[in-house]
Formats: sequence, C-alpha cells, structure tokens
Amino acid sequence: MLPKEIIDVLRNIDTSLQIIANVKSSNLTTAFINKKAVAARLGVAPVTIDKLIFQGVTSGGKSGLVEGRHYCRLDPADSNTSNFLFDGAKVLQDAWTSFTGY
Repeated sequence: MLPKEIIDVLRNIDTSLQIIANVKSSNLTTAFINKKAVAARLGVAPVTIDKLIFQGVTSGGKSGLVEGRHYCRLDPADSNTSNFLFDGAKVLQDAWTSFTGY
C-alpha cells in the first residue's frame, strides 16, 4: 500500500493533467474528479466542499458549487457528497470569483 503522501501527490498530478486536457479541448469537460481531489487542489478540508455545495443551494446558484456546472450526482436520489463527481476545471475557474469566505 502506498503512503498517504504519495497518494496525495499522484491525485494532484492526475487532477492537474485533467485540467490541462480540459483547457486544450475548448473547455469541454473531459473528466471528473472526486471530492477529495477537489479539496486537495483547493487546499481546503473536504468538509469545506460540503459547505460550498450548501452555499450553492442556498444562494440559488449565485455562489458556491452549483449542480450541473461544478458537480453532478451519479444517482439523483443520492445526497452523499462523497459520491458526487466534480468538474475540476470549472471549480478552479470559479474559485476566486465565486467562493467567498473560505
């Protein structure tokens, strides 16, 4: 089994490669990442991603993470954010303009 540090580095490299591929494909989403990868890329705890999803819901999509733009659910009835898939490029693109207070 790989040490946690190596797993974190590999996850960050994978996320970076997906974001580069997304930019080169005219912002067409080419891959999704999980909540832990998004949190690691933003440098926040995974619970912060949950708070950003809640902010997106309560703001009506004006701030935070918005379903359909930043993330999607595998099962519409599933509310466990660990099972959501995130568009890393769109999350990072909107991070500086949309996510306040984090």
